Amino acid sequence: MNVEQWKKFLKRYSIELLSEDSEIEVDEEIYQSQWMGYEPATESQIVEAEKRLGITLPNSLRHFYLVTNGWRETGYFIYDILPIGKIDWLQILDLDLYNIAYELEEMQTTSNEYRYQQGTQVKRSLAINSDGDAAIWLLDPGEQNAQGEWAGGCWASWIPGMEWRATSFAELMEKELEDFIHLRDDY
Repeated sequence: MNVEQWKKFLKRYSIELLSEDSEIEVDEEIYQSQWMGYEPATESQIVEAEKRLGITLPNSLRHFYLVTNGWRETGYFIYDILPIGKIDWLQILDLDLYNIAYELEEMQTTSNEYRYQQGTQVKRSLAINSDGDAAIWLLDPGEQNAQGEWAGGCWASWIPGMEWRATSFAELMEKELEDFIHLRDDY
């Protein structure tokens, strides 16, 4: 998604999250503004984060931050997306999960694919949210599509393993919105 596509998508996302049926709790100011985001990050803030992380972020994540420097809530399970200055490698933000992935990567009793997806990919990932409902979103710079976007997914204590479900951050957000609407409307 480019910046204009993000603006349109995030406005729709905000409206869906703030609908009367969602039961998402926010301050009255946020409800009145119908915006779950923040002020945009600056290009210099993004470049500073990239230098700190030692990597160039994929375009969908960079463009997201040029629209909003974080996100208040994505739905019922991921409570926020961190501001650009707070995203970091999993080893820094969640050492416990990193250690679990390390142990899984070392296990010789599981398949190579399982060790790779649950160990290697998880260990090298960028964490982009604070604790949700015992859930964290990860982006893997080692798994890039043809456009240079990073695979994304969710690790949660209530999912039996890391669920790599998207080929980009934008796709991860799109799927999260679909899941939110489905849960909100069906229950």
